[in-house]
Amino acid sequence: MKRNHKLLFLLTILPSILFAQADNEIQVYASPTIGNKLTIFELHSNYTFRGVKNPSDPKSAHYLNESLEITHGFGDNFEMGLYIFTTINSSGKYEYLGNHIRPRITAPQSWNWKVGASLSVEFGFFRPSTYEPFYWEGEIRPIIDKTVSNWYFSLNPNMDFVINGENKHFGFGPQFKTVHTIKQKVGAGFEYYSSIGTFRKISPVKGQEHLIGPMIDLYFNPKWEFNGGFLFGLTPNSNQQVLKILIGRRVGNNG
Repeated sequence: MKRNHKLLFLLTILPSILFAQADNEIQVYASPTIGNKLTIFELHSNYTFRGVKNPSDPKSAHYLNESLEITHGFGDNFEMGLYIFTTINSSGKYEYLGNHIRPRITAPQSWNWKVGASLSVEFGFFRPSTYEPFYWEGEIRPIIDKTVSNWYFSLNPNMDFVINGENKHFGFGPQFKTVHTIKQKVGAGFEYYSSIGTFRKISPVKGQEHLIGPMIDLYFNPKWEFNGGFLFGLTPNSNQQVLKILIGRRVGNNG
């Protein structure tokens, strides 16, 4: 009976375990899309110092995930993004993990909403490592944000899905960010990420993923984007220590 209980627990938290090992893009989105005819190249670099504790998995640590994101603006309220996912695993081996595309639309300013709002839909193929097969996955990400004086708040009630394979599911994981801007040059605050379970069954608390940590944004040049932070896992099934860095460069002329 104990073996059955352990097996049931592992099956319940499996989607969260796979998500914890695949922190390829760690970002809370803002609602505005990139300007018309502009392109931004972003490199997401995330290093896992300490991986999940439950169950203990040494292979979930010492990963350097490198994801290239290329986004182009079409009109005032629509953009299309492309992701290329790669990693350098704990053995020092470079691995190609997959690709996603990401269309996103934002609510026009002419609507005069009291909050910023946009919707991102991401879809593509992915594998956690070269030892595993590709599967089709994606996410639906509503984005709601608000600036109040020097404070900025963003909520992403993110929904992720896998449509084939053993990890087939439709899950939920809210994300949140708050930043205080100092002299329009530096933003300091914190970010929170989670993976709670699927819509059919919420995972036990120990099987959920919750990470939180300090972050910084730099605004020294409008052509460049920089975001960095250090996340700490709050549950055994979370990666326990993750360094995240995002560097972006805008190019083009929107007239």
